Parts: sequence; C-alpha cells; structure tokens
Amino acid sequence: MQEGRFNQGPILGALIYAPIFRARDENGNLVKNEMAAQQPVYGYQTIENPVAVAEETNITRKGLRGTFNGTASYEIIPGLVAKANLGLQTYNEKYEYYLPTSLSSGNNPPYSPQAIAAATASALTLSTQNLLAEFTATYAKQFGKHRLNGLVGYTVQKTNLDQISVSAQGFQTNAVQEITAKGADPTNFFLNLPSTAGSGVPNTTTSLATSSIGFTGTGKQEETLLSYLARAEYNYDDRYYLTAAFRTDGSSRFGPLNRWGNFPSLSAGWTISNEPFYADWLGAASTLKLRGSWGLTGNYNVGNYNYLQTMNSPTGAVFGSGTIQTAFYSGPIKDQKLGWESTSQYNLGLDVGLFNNRLLLIANAYLSDSYNLLFNQPISAISGTTSILTNLRNSKIRNKGIEFQIDGRAVSTQDFKLNLSGNISLNRNKVLNMGGANTILVAGAERSYITHITQEGQPVGMFYGFKVIGMVRQKDVDNLAADNAVYNAATQSFPTGYVLKGPARSTASTNPLRPGDLIFQDVNGDGVVNDADKQVIGSPYPKFTYGFSVNASYKAFDANASFNGVYGSQVLDGQDYYLFNMEGSGNQYSVVADRYRSEDQPGNGQVFRASRGGTQSNSTRLSTFYLQNGSYLRCTNITLGYNLPASVLTKVRVSGLRLYANVNNAFTFTKYKGYNPEVDYNNGANLAPGVDYGKYPLARGYNIGARITF
Repeated sequence: MQEGRFNQGPILGALIYAPIFRARDENGNLVKNEMAAQQPVYGYQTIENPVAVAEETNITRKGLRGTFNGTASYEIIPGLVAKANLGLQTYNEKYEYYLPTSLSSGNNPPYSPQAIAAATASALTLSTQNLLAEFTATYAKQFGKHRLNGLVGYTVQKTNLDQISVSAQGFQTNAVQEITAKGADPTNFFLNLPSTAGSGVPNTTTSLATSSIGFTGTGKQEETLLSYLARAEYNYDDRYYLTAAFRTDGSSRFGPLNRWGNFPSLSAGWTISNEPFYADWLGAASTLKLRGSWGLTGNYNVGNYNYLQTMNSPTGAVFGSGTIQTAFYSGPIKDQKLGWESTSQYNLGLDVGLFNNRLLLIANAYLSDSYNLLFNQPISAISGTTSILTNLRNSKIRNKGIEFQIDGRAVSTQDFKLNLSGNISLNRNKVLNMGGANTILVAGAERSYITHITQEGQPVGMFYGFKVIGMVRQKDVDNLAADNAVYNAATQSFPTGYVLKGPARSTASTNPLRPGDLIFQDVNGDGVVNDADKQVIGSPYPKFTYGFSVNASYKAFDANASFNGVYGSQVLDGQDYYLFNMEGSGNQYSVVADRYRSEDQPGNGQVFRASRGGTQSNSTRLSTFYLQNGSYLRCTNITLGYNLPASVLTKVRVSGLRLYANVNNAFTFTKYKGYNPEVDYNNGANLAPGVDYGKYPLARGYNIGARITF
C-alpha cells in the first residue's frame, strides 16, 4: 500500500475523506468520485474513495532471500586455531504496481480520458549478492591465574546490486494489469532513473517503484569493504580484565586519497567482589563489577561512487552545421578527499548482583563525539551544482546519556516462577561545532515550509517555527487599530520607543489579524512578527525511553509480556495541515467543534477560527500549534504457552512439544491523534526527525504455533 499524500495512497486519504460520503452503496458496490466530483462547487479535496484506492490499486512485492555459510577451523598448535568463514547472502525481488483506469483522477470520474491517461504500471526487478570472507587466527593460553586470548584477522565483503525499474502508461482497459498491456505509442514506456543518477544515493522522492532496500530507479552498483583487525584480551584471576583492539577498514565508497579509516578501542573491568578484601559489602553472595571503555568507530553511509566525477545522462547539443548531436557534460563537483565520519565514545558501567544474583542492577553512562561529519555542503550555483558531499572539518556533535536496567527473580518455587525486568535510558545530543557550515534549515514535511533547524548549541533537527502565546480576541483587534495608525508599512516598523497596545502584527498573515487567530511571539520585540521571530519550538527527542517485561510460569503454562515507551518527545503531524485547516475541504478532527466562533462562543481557547482557503490567517503557518505529544506506552508482545507433559511426549515419541499463541503490538496508550506516534516520514533523515505524513499504521499481528523437539 502506498504511503504519503492523499493522492498517492489511502492512508492519509482515509483521514481526510469526508464522512458524509459513502464507501459503498446499498448493494455493497464501491462508490467512486463522490467527493472529488464536487470540488469545483464546494472546494473539497480531490480525494478518491480510500477504500476503492486500497482495493483496486494492485501492488505486489515478492522476495526470495538465501543465506549460505561455510566454516572450517584447524588447530595449528595447542591453543592456536586458524578459522575461515565464507558466507553468501542473496536477495531477489519483483515489485509490481498498477493504478487502474477505474479510479478517478482529480475530479475527473473513472474511465474518463483523464483517468485513462493517469493509469500507470510500474515494475521493478532487483538482484543483490553479499559475499563475505573472514580469515582469523586465535590464540588462547593460561599461565596460572593469567589468561590471555589474542585474535588477528582479515575480512573482505563485496556487495553487488542490479536493479531495473520501468513504468508504462496508455492503458485502455484493466484486463491486463502490468506494463505489457501499455499503449502502442513508444513514449508510453519509459525507464525509471535514479534522481541522483550514478551516485548510488537512495532517492527520497515519491516513486511508484522503490525496492525494499530503498534504492529507486535503474542502475548497477558494486561495493567492497576490506578490513584488517587484531584483538588482545587479558584476565587475571577473574578480577582484572583488559582488552585492546584495532581495526583498519578500507571502503570503495571513498576515493584512493582517503579510503582507509583506523579504529582502535580499549576496555577494562574490575570484579571487586572477587577481591580478598571484599567481605560481602552488599550482602551474602553479592557481586560487584566496574567497567570502562573507549573506542573509535566509523560511518561510511554515503552511498556509492560519491567521490567520482561523473558525466550526466546524454543530451542533445548543436555543433557546426546545426545538427543535433548526442553529447555528455560534466556532472556535479565531487570531493576527492571524501572520507570516514568518526565517533569517539567513552563508556563507564557498574554491575551489581544481590541476593545470590536474584536481583541484578546494571548502570551505564556514555559520552560520544562525532566529527568529520558527512554532509551535503551548499556551494555557489555558479560551480554548476548547489551542494557537494564532503566531510565538515572540525565539526562535532556530542551525545551523552545514562542507562539503567534492573532484572529480578521475584518468585522462584518448584511450580511458580515470576521474573521482572525494566530499563530506562536518557540521551542528549548537541551540535558543538558546525565545521564552518551555516545553520541548516530543512523542509521536512510534504509542504514546502521549513520545519527543522540544526545549529550550534542545539540538538540536531529541532522543530523550527513560531511560538503560539495566545489567541486574538476582539479587544486585541481594537488595540491593533491604534497600532496600525502609527505603523510604517514601507519600513515594516513602528516609531522608536513606541509601546504596542495590541499583539504584534504578523507579516506571515495573508490578511490582518481577526478574532480567533493565533498570536505568535514577537521574539525580537520590534512589534512585527516575521521570519526573524522563528525559533526552536520543540524537540523530536524524548526526555527518556523505557521498557519492562514480565515473565511468569506455572507448572506447564507460561506467559510473557513486554512493553516499551518514550516520554517527552513531540511529533510534527503534517496531516494536520488538512485535518485542522477548517476550510470545509475535508474531514477534520472532532476537537474543531470547540474552535473559536465568536466572543460569545470562544471554544476551548486553543483551536483557532474556521476560514476558507482564500482568506486564511497566520494560523496555517508552522507553529507550536501543530506539535503533538509523542509520548506513548506500547505493549509490543504478549505470549501464552503450554508445554505438554512427559507422559504425553513419550506416546508421540518427541522430547519436547510447546504450543503457543502470541500477539504483537497488542495496544498503545498515547495522546497522539495520528495512527502511530513512533513516526519517521523522512526514513531516518537525522536532520528532519519526528514527522508524520501519511505513514502506514503499525500492524498488529497474531500468531499460533508449535515448537517440536525430536
């Protein structure tokens, strides 16, 4: 099922489709073009019946995955073992999409010339191979209380991708719903090319044919990662632990000038409870261990071939006699020194076991700095392109946090056992240095307005817009009239020292403020609200995340339940542009019934007045009004099981038989108005997190099964 805007799939369309229109008629037939047909008269959104879209749009995706491994080891001398591991993973996929002529196009009915012209088929064939070869030698030796383990190795990994994506139009009927039924005109058939041709960067634009790995269009790619690694471990009397490791990685994603990255790490541990002086400080049979580590890791997630200067697709050019010739021209500028992004992280941990390890407490703290950040740096368009993928030298982003976990065997008898587990994590990130880059503003929703900002001193990808500080009432309008009398429209300013009587006037407003409009904060105090008054208005990051689980068993029965949640995050629901606009163009949230109507009917004081599209106020600008509480508690799994007794197993000649049933994503508690507060419209783009826009709801799954041991 397609995600995104309501004209691309039924997810958002189901929310906006006005409930006064039917999904089916009295005979159970799908009703089509009922809402969209009235768009010219009433201004409705041109939405087709979302039930019809879901049922008649034909989408299939079939994949076949194979995993093959072979391992051989040989002990050269006592304690020295050579090992070879060879692996192959394959994945083949066929994706097909068909938008039929039987669905309306805009406000044009099914089977109309416009609907026939819009009918589209797409097909994508994908083949990937991932080959891995690992060759290692390990050595283990014990000298009294000293234990030593060492490892050296060499690994190579190669990934091949071959993908063909085509689309076709010109369908006159829906008898054959694939590209082979296209119209006779050769222009009805076309090859889908990546938006960043030759770069290997996944296309983020909407496409009818996108593989499950995220790559769009037609192309071939090859990637290689070569690594050398070594590790030494030392343990003295199960009290002191030291580990040192080093690896160097070379990636084909970077050029020969900066292909290799070096990544060392160190760790140490001290089991205090094994010391002679430890006298059960925390109780009998208690354990106490202190851990610490530092390590350097690398990130090469930049797509393939981004260091190579490429030629753009063939185009026409006129030479000499005026004949059009096929010609190539240089593609965007590339950074030949593009290299690894690195993260340095320190960790400190404490493990405590109490009551003979019936209660385990684990605490961790970490501090990590990422630098040489990979970023599309804007450059002057006179160079032939508007950005270049490069490393931001001297850039630094810091993450720090703490984690706590508690595990306990609350009850442990012969017939009944109860285990409880819980954890909580707090993480904070901050941009310490942009490496010379300017503040980054991103339009992270479907519409073109800016939604996120990344700047020094703030976390990455914070929500950016206007802060709502109230709602305009009639007395404010009266005061605005007095302010307007001295306002200089030419300079968009007030006389020096003038004290406003009403709210600051907004240049972001299509029309003057009216009762029921939202009042935005005048950050700089100049009496005018404009782009200079935009600010960080919220955070997509939770104050903390948490989880807990319950595991119980009674004789042959067992039950397990797991939960997770976040607290304090916010979500930018891009769907609210439609569900809160009160233009009369589609369905709305029920809370709009409590909107401002008049001074006598002010509503709940939070929902602004209704208006038609041609007279919208600044209430439609991105502000704190459109941020929702993203906190939630979700039951991720509930499982019930039964182990058949031995008396039954002997009769069926098996050693074990367990019957079970479970439900995944059983329920979610949240104040979020959308389908799912755990959203990612931008598919992991860290500059624009926390956006919801037509994303598919979280599916609930039911399973029953049996596990048989022979």
